[in-house]
Amino acid sequence: MEDGVIRSALALERTTRVKRGTVPMHVYAAAMADLTNETLAAAGLSSSDIDGWIATSTESRDQADEEKLLSVLGLVAPAERCLALPHPGHHLAHASAAFYSSGYDEAVALVMDSYGSRVDGGRERETAFTFRTGEAPEPLMRVVRDADRIAGYRRDGELWTPATLSGVGEIYRVVTLALGFRESGTAYDDAGKTMGLASYGKRLTSDNLFYELAPDGELRFDRAADSLVALGVAVREGEELRLVPRPPRAPYEQFHFDLAAQLQAEFEEAVLHVTRHVLALSGSRSLVACGGSFLNSTLNTRIMRETDLDRLFIFPAATDDGNAAGAALYAYHNLLGPRSEVGPAMRHVYLGPSRVAGVDMQGIADRWGLETRKHDGPGELAAAAAGAMADGDIIGWFQDRAEFGPRSLGARSILCHPGIPGMKDRLNARVKFREAFRPFAGSVLAERADKWFDMPAPESPFMLMVTPVLEAQQELVSEVVHIDGTCRVQTVAEDTPGPFRALIEAFEDRTGLPMVLNTSFNLRGMPIVERPDEAMDCLYGSRLDRLFIGDLEVVAPDLAGLRPEAVGAAGSRGSIGLPATGEQRAAVTVLPEWEGLLALADGTRSVREIAAELGADAEELVDRALDMRRHGLLRWAGVPQVHRPVFPLPQYSPDTSAE
Repeated sequence: MEDGVIRSALALERTTRVKRGTVPMHVYAAAMADLTNETLAAAGLSSSDIDGWIATSTESRDQADEEKLLSVLGLVAPAERCLALPHPGHHLAHASAAFYSSGYDEAVALVMDSYGSRVDGGRERETAFTFRTGEAPEPLMRVVRDADRIAGYRRDGELWTPATLSGVGEIYRVVTLALGFRESGTAYDDAGKTMGLASYGKRLTSDNLFYELAPDGELRFDRAADSLVALGVAVREGEELRLVPRPPRAPYEQFHFDLAAQLQAEFEEAVLHVTRHVLALSGSRSLVACGGSFLNSTLNTRIMRETDLDRLFIFPAATDDGNAAGAALYAYHNLLGPRSEVGPAMRHVYLGPSRVAGVDMQGIADRWGLETRKHDGPGELAAAAAGAMADGDIIGWFQDRAEFGPRSLGARSILCHPGIPGMKDRLNARVKFREAFRPFAGSVLAERADKWFDMPAPESPFMLMVTPVLEAQQELVSEVVHIDGTCRVQTVAEDTPGPFRALIEAFEDRTGLPMVLNTSFNLRGMPIVERPDEAMDCLYGSRLDRLFIGDLEVVAPDLAGLRPEAVGAAGSRGSIGLPATGEQRAAVTVLPEWEGLLALADGTRSVREIAAELGADAEELVDRALDMRRHGLLRWAGVPQVHRPVFPLPQYSPDTSAE
């Protein structure tokens, strides 16, 4: 950060290629050092150029713990330049990220997530602060859980949770885990899926099962554990609940849709209840928000529409990776301040290290054996990409600096036509390999947004609002319209850096539609691509039609002409061990329909030749091979491999008993 402005930021998962950055503790410092050095190098800086270093964590209990955090920077940061974030760390960092990026001169900051910092034997739950430029933030509301335990932990292959549950974020997390939505190999919940699933269901009951609204903005959760047991998604065993989640690959039943709908409806009302309370306490009509709860775009729209607000800003990297920015902003404005000036409003999040400028992209494509076309400037590139989408192609769009936060906003995106029927299903099944119920966002020219959407605010630059699609327009952009008639919207303004705006303008010239379907550039279970090689690898791992990277257009290979070879000794049907997150091993079941291809995948015959031998359709066999490649059972002979970074091995076996 320089002069109060975030200049460069990136989440650990982007460089380790492990979702959520869940690397083993013995390599964490080395992984952070790699990430920090990349971020510095991209800004043309070295460690000695940095005036102040700061770190923050949920596990801080006091000032001494905050100071110990700096050990994770010890491989990079000079000790004499390290600052300590005053306790409480986690929620104050969230709040600081939101306020000091908003451009507001005053606001109330509301923080809600699953878990905050450890405080007096408990843990932060819901917190609010008042902020004014030039003054230190003041606590307005602080709810602390009475124990520092975390719900939803793995033990003996099962998911467990305390029998006493509390907190807006904790309840949402536990029900999400009960629905079977978690990152592979971890106990991290995938709450965005629950929000998407909710639109397919109706409340199980008009009574609240999980949240109870109490006077003065209070919330109670007395029924939550009993409700989970009564619904059959948890079993009470002593002082704990053992979750009984929907098994992987199991079909979704109406019960799952309705449970998600029940949770989402109660969650929205609970957050609105607390929001109205803190606004009344503060007297402010400006709200800034942060914490994972505010990635729930449906909730955010209701806050904008149903509370007495003039201004709302939600920090786009609302989950814990954004707290690096929050800590730095807090330090600048308070530890090194106070500052009398209002900081600039954040207008974009293209903050990752440069990955295109100065890179021999043609050489990379040649190494991957891919056909390319070079375009002369952003205008020609945008026209070519728009033409491809207009013709029905699904494209990868990779520009120089990646977005900070979980949303792909036109730097690391997969894009296609929003109005060709069947495009959403094709994208879910054959490119993203994800559940059919998952919706996609629409990226629209900002000045056209109100002609297509019932916007709660003029802009939604960070894709943090879900809004109804105007009924007269729904058929024209059917592939971004969710089952409930809504769409998650990104508005793309004239001052948006990079060529993404030009691409949408070119697409409008071709089709009359001022928007494109936009989703993150990754395959299921993987972080968003960060480096060019990872983007090239996606051409070999999915049904992407082409890639636009820098000024280069890269055509997808003939997948049926590739030669698959088995990875390891899979044998007959059963489970085989494959590397998974950290030091764990994941068991991948070899499905019966995979066995024929697996037996013939010796690296000498193409998919087309194997299909002829099996009497199968070559294109169907390609889809099967892609699924098997994604699970680590196959690779393409003669095609480069993308490997995760290698970090030091532990001197002793890590203790996973407290996992």
